Amino acid sequence: MTQGPARHLALLAGITAASVPVMMLLYHWLGFDAAALAVLGFGTAMVAAPLLLRAGASLELASNVFLSGLFGLKVWLACHLGGLGAVSTAWFVLCPLVAALLGGARPAVVWAALVFKAYAVLFLWSRFVGPLVPHPVRDAEALALAGQLGLLVLVTVVALCFREDTR
Repeated sequence: MTQGPARHLALLAGITAASVPVMMLLYHWLGFDAAALAVLGFGTAMVAAPLLLRAGASLELASNVFLSGLFGLKVWLACHLGGLGAVSTAWFVLCPLVAALLGGARPAVVWAALVFKAYAVLFLWSRFVGPLVPHPVRDAEALALAGQLGLLVLVTVVALCFREDTR
């Protein structure tokens, strides 16, 4: 096992562990407790991913558990916050980015294809089935601000991990 990707997975899981309670409180404050529970469920899988390494699982499996949790959460949020136009859809970019960090080009392309399919399904659903009606939140601007700031922080962390690997 390469130490760099395993260390990055542990770092990402640690960031997830710290951010899950914050996100849960945010969604509760916004009046969307179901989203808080989704964050808890999917976040638990993401936080548990490095533990799989300690149990003898491969880095590939542990990385895919982490990425599946991230992807599942973003799909759930997109479906409940209005579809393709939801604040959460920008976060899908993290799937191929994190996959590249943890496993290289091949996993990044696979996760990019999955994200592409998710975007296509969200688009086609709204066109041919009907719009995904967003759950009303108390303050949509606060949700948008929190989402954009969170994405900025995580993309910066992942970029710095890439930078560390090229030194």
